[in-house]
Amino acid sequence: MPVNFRLLAACCLLTAATAPALAQPTTPATTAPAAAPLLTHAIRSINPADTDFSDLEFLRQEIGGARVVMLGEPTHGVGTATEAKIRLIRFLKERMGFTTVAFESGFYALDRAEREIQRGAPVPAAISASVYPVWTQTQEFQAMLPLLGKGGLRVTGFDSQVSWNDDEMLEELEVFLKPEKGADGIAYDYLDECVSMMGEHNIFPPSHQILLFDMQLGKARKLLTKVAAGPDARRRERATFWLQQVRSLQALAHDYATNDPAVKDSAEFKAKDSNARDAQMADNLLWYLRQHPQEKVVCWGAIGHLAGKVIGLEQPELQEFKPMGQTVKAALGPEAVYVLSTLAGGGTHGFGYWGKHQLVPPPASGSLEADLLAQGQDYSFISLKHDAPSRRLTTHAFEFLPVAGPWSEAVDGFLFLKTIEPPHAATGIVADATPAAAETPANQPPGRLGQQNAATQRPVAKTGAAFPLSGVVLDRKTGQPVPFATVAVPARSAGTVTDAQGRFRLEVRRGELVQISSIGYEPATLVAAAGSALQVRLAPAAFALADVRVSAQSQDPKRIMKKVIKAAETNYERQDYTQQAYTRRRAINFDTLRSDVEYTSQLWTPAGYHNWGGGFLMMEPTPIEQVQQKNDLAQVVSATRPATLEEGGHGFAGGFDPVRISPLFKNSMLGKYQLRLDTIEQRDGQSVYVIRFAAKRASHRATGMYLTAGYSGRVYVRQDNYAVVRYEALWQDDTIQNNSIARKYYGRGNTIARLYDRVYTTSRTTHVVMYQQAVNGRYYAAGSIAQAASIGRVLGNSPFHGQLTCEVYFTPPKLVNAAEIPDPKLKGDLGGGGRWQLAKVPYRPEFWQTYQRPVPAEPAPTLEAGK
Repeated sequence: MPVNFRLLAACCLLTAATAPALAQPTTPATTAPAAAPLLTHAIRSINPADTDFSDLEFLRQEIGGARVVMLGEPTHGVGTATEAKIRLIRFLKERMGFTTVAFESGFYALDRAEREIQRGAPVPAAISASVYPVWTQTQEFQAMLPLLGKGGLRVTGFDSQVSWNDDEMLEELEVFLKPEKGADGIAYDYLDECVSMMGEHNIFPPSHQILLFDMQLGKARKLLTKVAAGPDARRRERATFWLQQVRSLQALAHDYATNDPAVKDSAEFKAKDSNARDAQMADNLLWYLRQHPQEKVVCWGAIGHLAGKVIGLEQPELQEFKPMGQTVKAALGPEAVYVLSTLAGGGTHGFGYWGKHQLVPPPASGSLEADLLAQGQDYSFISLKHDAPSRRLTTHAFEFLPVAGPWSEAVDGFLFLKTIEPPHAATGIVADATPAAAETPANQPPGRLGQQNAATQRPVAKTGAAFPLSGVVLDRKTGQPVPFATVAVPARSAGTVTDAQGRFRLEVRRGELVQISSIGYEPATLVAAAGSALQVRLAPAAFALADVRVSAQSQDPKRIMKKVIKAAETNYERQDYTQQAYTRRRAINFDTLRSDVEYTSQLWTPAGYHNWGGGFLMMEPTPIEQVQQKNDLAQVVSATRPATLEEGGHGFAGGFDPVRISPLFKNSMLGKYQLRLDTIEQRDGQSVYVIRFAAKRASHRATGMYLTAGYSGRVYVRQDNYAVVRYEALWQDDTIQNNSIARKYYGRGNTIARLYDRVYTTSRTTHVVMYQQAVNGRYYAAGSIAQAASIGRVLGNSPFHGQLTCEVYFTPPKLVNAAEIPDPKLKGDLGGGGRWQLAKVPYRPEFWQTYQRPVPAEPAPTLEAGK
């Protein structure tokens, strides 16, 4: 199915809304008489470290008794503005007693961040997980962090948009309401399906009903209202927050379901299309102010949201737009809110440090910026509230485009910056490196990718002719059959399961060791020999396997999985590391081989990698790959075309280490799965639990993926140390949801229509990962085999019957310093992962003539699209 991309328009109004509105500014028909120049206050510095605030003391009288200061910026891509805003915030904190910063970021995410900070969590970690990366991942923003936390400024958020922490939001709400009678009647997974789609594509899922969504939120609201009136003060406080969060979430869902902003491209999106969002942002901020009447709040965001009345500005679309700042000012009174924003005379800007840099256009003649440039000061402040009330001005405060009108109704004061620069990447994000050659541990014989080293493999005993072994397994104490016991040949990983009457039949070789085991019984081992049917009697008891005592309690699959998760920090490498990898990708449509390519690469995995998709706006740390050698094995259709090999999901687009990134391996998610201990088998001389799992409902919370109808598989866990040694999964894509979106947006020509351009009869993926133990004792994903099959047709075009495979084999990890991990934003040839680099990598026959390709240590299941 198509890869799911997050829409960048999710982060700010001005990028997607007001930009088209202001693309063709209205030019005044007549030129007004020249007005007297505005009084300016010279500002000495915008350096956040400059604590000599003598140049800012005039702001005490300028801002007066305002309880809220709106601190805006023309766009989310001005590093210079970030520096200036932080110095202003420091002044407001130290000289005027402001206590809270409210960010244009998730209402829930910042509430959680503040709670974690108060519990002792590091401020950088809490803020990076809650405030939008367009700020937190910039070097300029780092000066903000020491001002936050215990003894400093509190943090909150006011944005209603779904962010990357909203998965935890539903989990936390479920836990909070669990003690209440009737809480089990809330369909959290249904809510999750809706919220996931809202976060992924800024749409309400067409296959779901807003009435059902409202019904489930209504159940939660009813219980929360009861708790908010209850005797427990702490729960009352939290219930009050949850009531507001439910209100905010419901408003967002109705906006998406009614207005459907995602259906509009940049030319169709109008400023008024953000009215619903701005109204809810205002409501969230006003709620916070009511709950914390002693707090003085600085609001951080885009001036397009924070501005006051814009109806008087001479731009038609702005006359239908109602920013959140206007609502807040109307609710609190004009003297209680002060709106301040930055202006720029020139320079460059970009969306975050990774955005394309753009020049600030020269200010129009007669504009405020042109007049300020003529004065020659690097930084200055202009009060519209006191020195230019109702005065008609032309300024470039919105997206650096000229707009005329009574700007004092929208903004109270401007901080002018003569020259601006885009933000820079935060230290630790910026890095470069030269690919290093793979290293082989000195104390082991050379190994090959994806294979166990010969020094760690068990010798295989010689065996004789094959024959069918049959028999029955009985309970030694009662004589009753033992159903579904495992009968296995550990040396070959072959085996079967007894039927309901305890009977079995298995092809074995003379002399092989056969193990019979079942949960709650002591296993039996025998030597395969031809003869009559066997009768195997198992003793019921706590039993020993591999010198580990196993009790009935330890056979609980959920308990086993909890121990797996607890042991993961020591069992698996979690520091920054690099590996060499061999990859082979094949694509077939009907019976035609479309491509077949193999390549070698170097992979860097950062310590902070824990989210397959990279989190919000895909900006969290993810592995970096650099292709080194390439070989097109089939030239039917060029394998260097990324779309030919494209499949979004674990095993194809990263996600090669499920223990690290799958929700299955998170304690808070275990309740989302049906877990069953199938058997305990022998693998490489070790006793291994085989745990079968299936998501109760294939929501994003349970699968880590979107548009999924089913997620199931098996996990193989070593009994002695609870390390996962093999993982098998099957994803069944939600073709109903996909097809409904595709048909709804077909022919629209927008982003959603391009992403969902086909309908499916079936679409599914298998993923098998083999883990091995490195010389340091830690495990790593040594091999990953993914297969995808899909049948359907492109809307308005031809049918397809596609099959894709991707095999990847890795060397053991080699630890590196974080500074050695290259940054794809600075090193452009690393962007998009290995498959997007193939076109630029030349074929070198001399390399492939001597290269030893890896051989899979274990086979992967065969996937048939039609079944």
